[in-house]
Amino acid sequence: MPTSQRCDILLCGGVVYDGLGNPGIHADVAIRDDRIVAIGDLAHWDAGIKLNVSGLCVAPGFIDIHTHADFSLNHHPEQISMLFQGVTTQVGGNCGFAVGQIDNSLLFHQEQRWLKPYGVEITWRSFDEYLRLLDELGLGTNYVPQCGHGTTRKKVMGYENRPPTPAELEAMRHEVALCFEAGAFAFTTGLEYPPSSFATTEEIIELAKIAAQYSGFYATHLRSEGDHLVESVQEALRIAETAEIPLQLSHHKAEGKRNWGKVQRTLQLVSEAVERGLDVTLDVYPYTAYQTSLAVAALPAWALESDPEALLSRLRDPHERKRLIHAMQAAEPDWTCTIIGNTPHNRAYQGLTIADAARLEGKAPEVFVLDLLLEAGGHVGVAWFSMSEDDLRTVLKYPRTMIGSDGVGTEPSKYSAERPHPRSYGAFPRVIAKYVRETGLLTLEEAIYKMTGLPATRLRLTDRGVLQVGAYADIVVFDYTRMQDLADFRNPHQLAQGVVHLFVNGRWTIRDGQYTGARAGRVLRRGR
Repeated sequence: MPTSQRCDILLCGGVVYDGLGNPGIHADVAIRDDRIVAIGDLAHWDAGIKLNVSGLCVAPGFIDIHTHADFSLNHHPEQISMLFQGVTTQVGGNCGFAVGQIDNSLLFHQEQRWLKPYGVEITWRSFDEYLRLLDELGLGTNYVPQCGHGTTRKKVMGYENRPPTPAELEAMRHEVALCFEAGAFAFTTGLEYPPSSFATTEEIIELAKIAAQYSGFYATHLRSEGDHLVESVQEALRIAETAEIPLQLSHHKAEGKRNWGKVQRTLQLVSEAVERGLDVTLDVYPYTAYQTSLAVAALPAWALESDPEALLSRLRDPHERKRLIHAMQAAEPDWTCTIIGNTPHNRAYQGLTIADAARLEGKAPEVFVLDLLLEAGGHVGVAWFSMSEDDLRTVLKYPRTMIGSDGVGTEPSKYSAERPHPRSYGAFPRVIAKYVRETGLLTLEEAIYKMTGLPATRLRLTDRGVLQVGAYADIVVFDYTRMQDLADFRNPHQLAQGVVHLFVNGRWTIRDGQYTGARAGRVLRRGR
């Protein structure tokens, strides 16, 4: 028999979705080494393993365009919660935070808390060295690195709330260039978070121009996702047009009831920009609650000026506390819609609403918030239920929207004390279960395209995100009728169900619903 008709693994009889938005077809898929070598009627092929997948869907492994995988890769390289969603490639370094750019100095104390409690020491001295370390570690999924503006700015300017000097701007340009020379795919901002929030539009444009020189794209957590959402999208479009760079609007949404419906206007702005020739895409996660820092979500912007120590000083100062309480009361937040996430200093609060926890402590919610932040050193995570289901459906249905979990790879036993957003366990199966199977908002082929071919196009990955001869064998085999997220905000540590088999670079990573222990993921580098 000719060598061309031999393979290592033959997936027989499944419904094959190519990842390009086409309906599924009954076909066999042949895998040899790390590639797909044939698709079609392969009944006469010789295979080391012939796997009957009739009745199951066969699709490209899902590409998660927006994660914070670098928060956990070093201490949880397996990325179990992501694998059980069918994810084979994760894009990290989002919202302006890039672990590969930090160092072991006190300046990065905040970032070090993501790593050091798990025994990870920061030994790398460059972005390139960090990526090589991940390669040596061995990852469960592929990893796409990005350059973070917030980390870049902090490295050069600390928490200075002012425009950079010419020398500082040049130093930031150099840092961005080093990241792209190491293989970064994009330049990201988190303009809601210090120190990114201290940057002017002009500063971002100048740094985005460096990314454009390396054929990268610009991914942004907008300056506002609430009251100033429209203006923030306009700012992002201006940055992209001026820097002549493709744009990715991260986890697009409208926070706060008074802002519901604004996505109609922002999507119109995107469509108009696309008509002008600008390359703009978006991502979304399928939940109506976001998770972020309590300080960022609850306190006025002026409270976050300067560094974290300045925030703690304000929390201690009686006069400043009065100002903060007055500002929070004026904003009229609904404390019943805010669930406390990670609070390592007092796990008893985790899973409670701010309203309930404050009641238990006999405090006004605003006072409780200030005390909680002070006790935790300013670091408290919260889930805020402030988005509209109608808005979510509108953004999800928009043709240029792809899926991004905004999650972090984790697993139930090792991290049971933590309180992650359920998106880290369930974003991709939830889209299929709720918005394809239950409500019919999307067809299955549309949903798969938003999880595979569309993000692959944004990343300019021509050999991933598709089931084609010659593509890498990143493949998910799932039971459409059983695909379901199980994690929720009260009990987030629950693996999704429905993924029967998963292959990463041709290696069998989930077999019959069980993790095999394979760590076949690779660090992907732009242009290599």
